Amino acid sequence: MHISINAVSSFKGSGFKAKPKKPDTVVVLGSAKSSNAIMDYMQMCSDVTKAIVLSGNNVLHGCGKYGIMGSTYKSALENSTKDRAGKPRQNLAIIKNPLYGDEDLENCVIKGVASSEAERIEMFLGAADKILIFPGGATTIQEIVTLIAENNHTPISQRKKIVLIGKDYFDGLIKQYDKLYESGLLNDKPENLFTVANSEEEILGLLN
Repeated sequence: MHISINAVSSFKGSGFKAKPKKPDTVVVLGSAKSSNAIMDYMQMCSDVTKAIVLSGNNVLHGCGKYGIMGSTYKSALENSTKDRAGKPRQNLAIIKNPLYGDEDLENCVIKGVASSEAERIEMFLGAADKILIFPGGATTIQEIVTLIAENNHTPISQRKKIVLIGKDYFDGLIKQYDKLYESGLLNDKPENLFTVANSEEEILGLLN
């Protein structure tokens, strides 16, 4: 059916509204332990999470109480809108069964339960519109290399935006991917598989 320009314009003021944009889900990953070495990153993470939530988008994380995960959780909880039951709509988590033991299950919305860390990474990937990875330990490195490997084997138009926060912290990992590319062992340049940011302004600019 053809609709003329005049017919379309007649919708104005008649209650016809454009469909609102679906909120993005931003996965935030990083250390579940507090450390003096990452205090600045914890504050940055808290500020970035606040900006994401206040813009109407969702934050999805691993539900930990401490470190980067704790900063994410607390900031999302404090700034989220609440549903009728008082649950924070934008403070989302995927947990692993059995639990690691440092989770806070009370004030977030559990979106999935994985039986292994590998399965949880796949669940994060499936739910994510964008992925932020702050400094962390062995599990964070596992998450990073799995997610970047997925982008390496995914068509460009379907890749997830992955942002590593902390050029100095991830310097060795960045150099390793450069070496892989120089050796002909990556399908694309590292900068096409992930991005590196050092400040809140850079992070938020990459999320827009």
